[in-house]
Amino acid sequence: MHTFIHPIRRAERTAPDRIALVCGETRLNFGEFCERLRRVHTIMDDLGIERGERVAILAFNSIAFIELYCAVSAAGRVQVPLNFRWAEPELAYALKDSGARVLFTDRDPGELADLVERVIRIDLGEYEALLAGATGTPFDEQSVNENDLAGLFYTGGTTGASKGVMLTHRNLIANAIHMQMANPHIEGDVDLVMAPLFHAAGSVSVLQDIYAGVTQVIVPTFDPGVVLDLIERERVTVTLGVPTMVAATVEEQLVRPRDVSSFRSYAHGGSPIAMEVVRRGTVAFPGVEFVHLYGATETAPLVTGLRHEEQLLDTPREKSAGQAVIGVEVVIRGVDGEPVADGEAGEVTIR
Repeated sequence: MHTFIHPIRRAERTAPDRIALVCGETRLNFGEFCERLRRVHTIMDDLGIERGERVAILAFNSIAFIELYCAVSAAGRVQVPLNFRWAEPELAYALKDSGARVLFTDRDPGELADLVERVIRIDLGEYEALLAGATGTPFDEQSVNENDLAGLFYTGGTTGASKGVMLTHRNLIANAIHMQMANPHIEGDVDLVMAPLFHAAGSVSVLQDIYAGVTQVIVPTFDPGVVLDLIERERVTVTLGVPTMVAATVEEQLVRPRDVSSFRSYAHGGSPIAMEVVRRGTVAFPGVEFVHLYGATETAPLVTGLRHEEQLLDTPREKSAGQAVIGVEVVIRGVDGEPVADGEAGEVTIR
């Protein structure tokens, strides 16, 4: 089984000159991107962060975020993406609970700085300065195992304090392959990354796109007008968002339409979607496939998928979350732990 190292290596070998990341005016091809990942590896070594130790990220979507998401884990360390919408006490809890030694951030950390050994500011140029001074350390696939912890991903905490979900390289690599089976991204695709990367909905396709050599266009913070402008300018073909994002872009496109002729697939997940949003979406984005994806942070996250949702409007399946994707099993069980009959309510169990 592969680790984070393998999609990075594959992209550099198969698509070194293809554009990997676009954010604002900055464009990196896969060769440049992979070289910068090796420099992040050097930074980890220079900071004295040992394998298995935690590295926190508190930032809006950016090239730096995706680089840290990939390189921290590929270097055998454990990433801890933090929810930038949280209040300081919630962030402090996650930092202390995870045991993070370093915090990469694009804002004033305030009192959070007292909870880590080192703060590295992305917004003030410190991150780029460290990259510029780093020589680049090759990733060693012999020292990173598929069962090693790759990240701690904190959930919403609906039943108490937020839980740090422990996901391994095997978990996240399997998810990338499941995504490619359920919602394929192919050569020539351009993926708009608009959901926040700290959330499973934002990072779900990062490794998938790197494996496939697909360009990722990064939206720092969601704005429906910006999203549509980027679809038009960058000839975006695919994206994924939560239903509120889908609804906002649909309404913006209906009122102030852009050229979205390149756009072919609009995936969504994270919560149920109103069928009226999909219905209006077929008008705003004619010919676009709507894809319903269901999962959870604990499942890395993909569980089920429903393609061509727009073709199921006004049918009994229109509100379905789809079937288990290839590589995943789903069984509904009763209080006795046994599978229930079709149509009966129970607990969703996933393998």
